[in-house]
Amino acid sequence: MKKNILDIVYNFFIDSNDFNGIPLRKISKNLNIDYISSIETIKELVNEDKVSIQSSTNPNIIGFQHYPQNIQIQILEDAKLIEISYSKFGDFTIESENTEFPICLYPSKEYLVKNRDLKDFERAEYSKRLALAEPHLEPVFFEMDVLDRYITDPRYDFKFEDYSGSIIHTHDEQDTPHLREEDQIFLNTFGLAFGTNNDRIIAVYLRYLKDLTPDHQTYWKTKEIGGACKVLKEYHDNIVLGNWNTSYSIFNGFIGELNCLYDLSQFIFSKPLLLKKFNEEKRLREFTYFLSPTSKNYSDFVLLLDKMMSENLNKDFFKNKVELFDLEELGNGIVERKPKGTIRLFEEWISSQFKSSNDNDLKNLFKIFKDIRKERQSPAHKIIENKYDKNYTQKRIDLVKKGYNSMRILRHIFQQHPHAKTFNTPKWLENSDIKNF
Repeated sequence: MKKNILDIVYNFFIDSNDFNGIPLRKISKNLNIDYISSIETIKELVNEDKVSIQSSTNPNIIGFQHYPQNIQIQILEDAKLIEISYSKFGDFTIESENTEFPICLYPSKEYLVKNRDLKDFERAEYSKRLALAEPHLEPVFFEMDVLDRYITDPRYDFKFEDYSGSIIHTHDEQDTPHLREEDQIFLNTFGLAFGTNNDRIIAVYLRYLKDLTPDHQTYWKTKEIGGACKVLKEYHDNIVLGNWNTSYSIFNGFIGELNCLYDLSQFIFSKPLLLKKFNEEKRLREFTYFLSPTSKNYSDFVLLLDKMMSENLNKDFFKNKVELFDLEELGNGIVERKPKGTIRLFEEWISSQFKSSNDNDLKNLFKIFKDIRKERQSPAHKIIENKYDKNYTQKRIDLVKKGYNSMRILRHIFQQHPHAKTFNTPKWLENSDIKNF
């Protein structure tokens, strides 16, 4: 009987497409034996390290760990008290156990290593680990540049939020994949983590790596990092615990403040200060932590940030508010009208409308606009070799912090306008924790 139970547990696991375990009560049903007697035999298999059990709200996968044998034995002993209840719905009868923590059985790691044929997993390193009963929610860590081949390839749909993202291959209008089968991947989720030197890296739970093709599992393996790495708490809480997070990244905060300033200025003056808003859901590629620290990525980010700030100022907004041109004398009584830049127009107008107790407040505000414009112009007129330097990550974050602070200050200035009293500011901008992950 012991061998029959072991064979059922083993075959159920290796035949499963998702590396699932068999429910405890199925053993006695499949073999038509007494439920209590089956538990006694299973306890023997656990003690022999041939079978391992999972007991949780979702025991159908090995979630976090294999429990020590003494704990497994106690769980099986307690399972003798679990009873079945039946609920009837019309012609259907549903059977359920009176427990919040059902039990599933798996072949042990030791038994699988000795007996499982792994030829189907030769190049699928992460699928192989699951095939040997490693926990599905074990995080695996990678260098940030593992994402580069997907970010730069338009045949992949690369999506990301504040601290997580996903990758999927795309199709044409006839629903034909753009890529060969070996490159048709789907990575449901990856997240932000930190390496031993506190550098930002990538974390993927083992369960999701199995959805990569063997070719791509081999590629990801070359970027894997060992050591004492840590998953960002917000990502772990969201993906593993299923908790909602009320914190937002500084990137999201900047876009939120910019969009709010657009709406607020439109509300007050019937004309927006800015030319356009930006989609908070479909984030701009440069507005993420998931970029390698290269000079090209940094330059692209600075260019975008300047376009969102200085180039996004609506020149028409200042019409009839300030003089739009300078008159430059050319001699012989000839003058030339030269248009003022948008930063200068904005600075002249707001200085005439808003008075601060500290004269440096507005100067510092517009210094941010000018510094970002200057930073953009530095690489714009040169051919610069692309370089890798971890300092570029912090430089990007420092710039977006400045941009966020400037937008937030401007929103508070505009909110002091008499016509802004009934404007509804998005609550998350005021009440949420906007932070640098």
